Amino acid sequence: MSERILPTGKCFCGCGADVPRGSFFLSGHDRIAETAVVLVEYGSVVEFLAAHGYVPNGKNPSKELKAYRDTKNNSKS
Repeated sequence: MSERILPTGKCFCGCGADVPRGSFFLSGHDRIAETAVVLVEYGSVVEFLAAHGYVPNGKNPSKELKAYRDTKNNSKS
């Protein structure tokens, strides 16, 4: 994604609520949006993971997250 996404003042989950300045979601609504998209687009978390190569003998979500965090932490130094 090359274009920067900016807060609009409305919750990005689609509930229509106003959010504090600089926020995208009301508390917990990011998970509501995430769950909705995974279910609507993929059917389940397992199908979402498989669609992106996170299967046994494929990419390992835990290892990928650790590598991502290590990279982010090293870039801050």
